[in-house]
Amino acid sequence: MKKKLFISFLFINFLGSALFFIGCGDDVEIKTGGSGAVTAVQDSEIDEVLIETEIIDDTDNSSQINSSSLKNIFFKFDRYEVQADMFDRINEIANILKATNAKVIVEGNTDSFGSDEYNFALGKKRADSVKNALVSRGVDSRNISTLTFGESKPVCAQQTQECYQANRRVEFKIVQ
Repeated sequence: MKKKLFISFLFINFLGSALFFIGCGDDVEIKTGGSGAVTAVQDSEIDEVLIETEIIDDTDNSSQINSSSLKNIFFKFDRYEVQADMFDRINEIANILKATNAKVIVEGNTDSFGSDEYNFALGKKRADSVKNALVSRGVDSRNISTLTFGESKPVCAQQTQECYQANRRVEFKIVQ
């Protein structure tokens, strides 16, 4: 009897976990620029890939771009779609990346609301959404890697709306 109960418990936990992750796999619509065209993008699975990179020292070579020249992309609460007010910034970043052929890591971040697992997945979706927006503007997808930090890398720790908003972001790191 205990064995059947234990197996039932494991099955229910597995099923609940599977439903949670399947529920995070909806299609996303990303509006592109001023043309009004809409592109459907399917979420990709979270890859567990170790990427060995070397961060460019921002003070070493003034002729190269640095991470600080690529402005953060911000998101609404619990959302991962690139908002229309961020299109100009996305276009600017795309132009810089195309002109320099730079390789970049797109890092997804969240505020502290929600579980660690949920925020990890949301950060990944934000990074993927920005990557897809950049690729749709002509940036070579081979030059863009994505990474998620979830809520583990806040830029602001105060419990205010301004801090929560500042933490809902995607950052860029130039690599070589």
